[in-house]
Amino acid sequence: MPGNVTQDLAQLACVKGWLERIAFLAEDRAWTYAEVFDGAARAARGYRSAGLRRGDRVLLALPDGVEMVWSVLGAWQAGLVAVPVNVQMSGEDLTRAVETVEPALAVIDPDTTGQLETPGFAPAIKVGTLVAGDPDPDFAEGGDAPALAVFTSGTTGAPKLCFFLHSNFVAPPAASGGPGPNSSSRTTVGLSVSRMYFLGGLHFSVLTTLATGQTAVLSHTRATPAAALDLIDRHQVTDLFAQPSFLARMLLEPGHTEAFARLREVSSAGEVLSPRLREQLVPILGNRLINNYGATETGVISMGRPAAYSAPSAVGPSVPGRPVRIVDADGQVMPAGGQGELHIYVDFASRGVARGSLGPDQPKDIWWPTGDLASIDDDGVVHVHGRLDDVEVIGGQNVVPGEVERLLESHPRVLEAAVSSVRRPAGDTSLRAYVVTVPDKEPDNGANDPALDDELIALARSRLSWYKVPQDVVRLHALPRNANGKILRRQLRAAGGQFV
Repeated sequence: MPGNVTQDLAQLACVKGWLERIAFLAEDRAWTYAEVFDGAARAARGYRSAGLRRGDRVLLALPDGVEMVWSVLGAWQAGLVAVPVNVQMSGEDLTRAVETVEPALAVIDPDTTGQLETPGFAPAIKVGTLVAGDPDPDFAEGGDAPALAVFTSGTTGAPKLCFFLHSNFVAPPAASGGPGPNSSSRTTVGLSVSRMYFLGGLHFSVLTTLATGQTAVLSHTRATPAAALDLIDRHQVTDLFAQPSFLARMLLEPGHTEAFARLREVSSAGEVLSPRLREQLVPILGNRLINNYGATETGVISMGRPAAYSAPSAVGPSVPGRPVRIVDADGQVMPAGGQGELHIYVDFASRGVARGSLGPDQPKDIWWPTGDLASIDDDGVVHVHGRLDDVEVIGGQNVVPGEVERLLESHPRVLEAAVSSVRRPAGDTSLRAYVVTVPDKEPDNGANDPALDDELIALARSRLSWYKVPQDVVRLHALPRNANGKILRRQLRAAGGQFV
């Protein structure tokens, strides 16, 4: 039976001779592999001293840093379920997270105390107290015991908890944005702007690092594009993991050309890589740009290098050992080129649950419906066209927002765009476009430029069927997104454009 994840990683570091190697660079300090596993063992002692039992859930309200790493690895060592959460969420969202997780303990630091220290809200311990004792040498049994629970993105409804077992993390997680064929673990320094409370961020920053012997840069505060460029320069980062919307904003920062020139690989994940951003990044990065497509429930589905494909919708072939197919509305498998729902065959999927006490819900050996509108070409390359649950119905016709959004983003003054249906006063439904313009020298960023609105509607009218043409345009300072960069369309629909 597969072992405890923390024990397996610690033994790997011993066998490979990595213990004195730098594992993490955080807040201007370097932490060796030996210090990482020592801190994890002290956290395990702290959990056990607090009376926690195997299978208890621990809510980790911590910023990205070595303390978060210790808390995750220590929870696994003690046989607990680590549940990292967003420390910048609102009080209402935090309350909902605690109610969903039903934690036996919350781990906090001076920056994340507040509501979590309110009597009766949740049992809490400061991370400094948690790791103050002696290291615990004992490891709980791993195998099919739950190890991790992460929230889904919540783009289409209330976030749910997806559980993962120790046995789910046996293989090195190279497919989730880790070192690629151009990387050498001895010289690889990774930076993820996706935080550890997302599966991709945790994989890239912690699991891939410890499974390959490389180094990761951690940032307590959420990195801005300017801060990311500074970290890349200061720590000689070689591999970057970021959402497309974040990469788009990096391109607006001075010094991005020099920073991108030094990077060995840039992995894009978390949302669709738009045609416009692809056109901007490929000339700069070439084959060093990797496009990842996946889901919290299944992990990575396909990945590829955009420079190898001419079609903007192309991602790449499916991950080896994970077949994919396209299914129509009647459940029939479609031939190459046909658009329908993408299904992936997985040995397990993590189905989200509404309460932590419900525990893991993992169907095995299943064709998993992704909910994505996609196609597979004759070469086996997966093309992603949008979410099926994002499809809008206008005049009795289905409209995939991504098609309209990609066209609007081709306009030189549009940084990003989103469209949604709007119920008009007369009772009819039509599309509304929401756009963020490229920053320029205009003091109001073009917010009072009806000529641009007319240009965008005319562009759509010249290229699209009538029912796909937005009736009006709303200018926003930023699109509503979740913490991993995905557009929250339900907020657009609900607010009707009140984000200006």
